Amino acid sequence: MRKLKFISCAVAVVILLFQGIASGQATRVASLGLSAGLLPLWVAQDKRFFEREGLKTELITFQGGAPAIQALLAGEVKFGATGASSGVNARLNGAEIMAIGEYIRTLPFVLVVNKEVDTAQKLRRKKIAISRFGTLSYYAARLTVEKLGLDPDKDVQLIQIGNESLRFAALRQGSVDATAFTPPYDLAARKLGFRIMVSLHEAGVQYAFNHLVVTRSYAAKNKQDVSAFLRGFLRGIAFMKLNRKESVEVLKKWTRLEDQEALEEAYKFYSSIIPEKPYGSEESWRNLVESIAGTNPQAARMKSTDLIDYSYLREIDASGFIDSLYR
Repeated sequence: MRKLKFISCAVAVVILLFQGIASGQATRVASLGLSAGLLPLWVAQDKRFFEREGLKTELITFQGGAPAIQALLAGEVKFGATGASSGVNARLNGAEIMAIGEYIRTLPFVLVVNKEVDTAQKLRRKKIAISRFGTLSYYAARLTVEKLGLDPDKDVQLIQIGNESLRFAALRQGSVDATAFTPPYDLAARKLGFRIMVSLHEAGVQYAFNHLVVTRSYAAKNKQDVSAFLRGFLRGIAFMKLNRKESVEVLKKWTRLEDQEALEEAYKFYSSIIPEKPYGSEESWRNLVESIAGTNPQAARMKSTDLIDYSYLREIDASGFIDSLYR
């Protein structure tokens, strides 16, 4: 019953989302927002790497992981590049979601503090803005505080503010003392004199942040297309890493950012954290389910194999395809 309810909701949402979109032969791919972390996907699309692998694609942008997953379940899109947590939550609700790659396996957050906070001790009793309890910004804020040797439950106040733009405004107005940001908001904060106290990526935190997803039934019936999609995405990663100037232009087109410094910074950051071979790790998985278990205790019992299947990626890797892209 729970599964039927979830899928019925998915179909209803997708009907609204795709009303008026003419059907075509292109394979639709769901992408999540306009984060610079999607650069390999955008490069693969613009440079026609998917077509090179025999797969004509169309990118559909969603403003949330849940709608993207719902579209995938309803068959309106065949692949997705989404937040890993959305896939876990869908799987917990009985959906046949499968992750075939993990292209961001760290938390790309930094703790930004006001000018007066120049030591960990000065962060005590300060207000840290987050989006909402149980969200990634909440988990990132707790982790950064712990990295500083403080107790997030006793030593600081976590204040629910909203998205990054709202948290940035609160920081500028002085209503909070710190917040966790992702690029390029950290650059904007630094330009205004705020300080970066902790980078979770630089601290070595592993976290299953973004997955490439597909349904198990589609993958079973369309193995060739799954391999083609992965190969196209892998070409996108390689091109991004080896061609800075053209990749920054792609980033500018899709994000519509005009600040060249912010574009360069975002490129530098994401090209460094996105791996050549998008495998996850057991540690990145454990940190993911631990963060979700705070609001959904069932997540703590999930194994990585309940969601992730790297067999398609391993087959491509074993053929030497990935290594050949960097020769």
